[in-house]
Amino acid sequence: MPLPPDEAKVVPAEYKALLRTVSAAGQTTRPELVAQSGLPRSSVAARVKELLDGGLLVETGQTESTGGRRATGLAFPPDMGMVLALELGSTHARWRVSTFAQEVVAGAELTVTISAGSRKVLGQVAASVSAALEGVGVSKGAIRACALGFPGPVDFRVGRVTGPPNMAGWDHATLPELMADWMGAPAVVDNDVNIMALGEHRAVWRPEGVDNLLFIKHGTGIGCGIIADGEVFRGADGTAGEVGHMHVAGSQSTELCSCGGNNCLEVLASGKALVRRLRAHGYEVATATEVAQLVLSGDVVAMNAVRDAGRALGEIMGGIVNFFNPSVLVTGGSIGSLGVPLLAGLREAVYAQATMFSTRHLRIVPSRLGRDAGPRGATLLALELAYDEAIRRSMTVDGFGGSTPATSAKARGWE
Repeated sequence: MPLPPDEAKVVPAEYKALLRTVSAAGQTTRPELVAQSGLPRSSVAARVKELLDGGLLVETGQTESTGGRRATGLAFPPDMGMVLALELGSTHARWRVSTFAQEVVAGAELTVTISAGSRKVLGQVAASVSAALEGVGVSKGAIRACALGFPGPVDFRVGRVTGPPNMAGWDHATLPELMADWMGAPAVVDNDVNIMALGEHRAVWRPEGVDNLLFIKHGTGIGCGIIADGEVFRGADGTAGEVGHMHVAGSQSTELCSCGGNNCLEVLASGKALVRRLRAHGYEVATATEVAQLVLSGDVVAMNAVRDAGRALGEIMGGIVNFFNPSVLVTGGSIGSLGVPLLAGLREAVYAQATMFSTRHLRIVPSRLGRDAGPRGATLLALELAYDEAIRRSMTVDGFGGSTPATSAKARGWE
């Protein structure tokens, strides 16, 4: 029997909340779902029954007692499938395939040239994924959903790249369609710094009760991911966080930015800017990663350049901290992960620019996940899409109050 319209709108979110909790734990119980989800016991009992009937969960036997009656374990069925997470950068592609319980089955990091275009880069990734899956005996048909983090502006609603600078072959590319062509699974695309912010927040900061966070990806370029009230904030057109093209006050740079502006943060502080500065000092460097290696080796000129970049970044972020009032500002990427040289300049400028009220509880720290933040966030994004697909295939259209039993992948329409 269909639910009233106002209640029916709420139920899908309840299903997904329960599936998220099972995914994070690997295996859980009904009492733990009540505690973790915040849903009433009766709602959890009803939704779990429907998920069991729909073949999206299975009971795994009784768990160890913690003092009372032993509870029955809940987990995903073995044939639930997997998800593909992909993070692209200017010079790299990191991908991983994980189960619904977030166990990594396969993964790799490739060297790519993002300017080679969407078909060539995604084709290179596709070949790597296919070879790796074959090596571990997993069929490509086991992939239920894909998520891609792209280093440029993305219209999240349709997965279309919008006006990326210096990236021929990507502008207006509808990436979900391209990914579905070679993986045979639905796909979602977001800006790379958004998935990094999501991964860092869910793994590190949400357990500490942090709901408002800024994540700065500082590598070849500079971008900002925004977590507001516990969720990724993308803005009206998916371009929230484009801090790289904000003007740094007082700068006298004559270098023209790729956006056509002067004195943009990217011109002054990005990995590309640091490469130019060090090459002017006679260093033979070509990438932000090579700049980072110089800093890690203790090179004084490189360390001073990165500290200056941190100050320029702080000039921009100080105003954003005033406006947004985050609890945490996290830095990541090849330059953002360097620690002291960057953080010293960043903190100096942020605390000088922002008000005492905005910074009294602010923490400015490097990413704890490091290179894992992007793949972790993309995995979570892919799982969200996979949950939608699984619920849609397993439950009646007007249901969410009754389910059509589907106890196998074949019955769920995946085979």
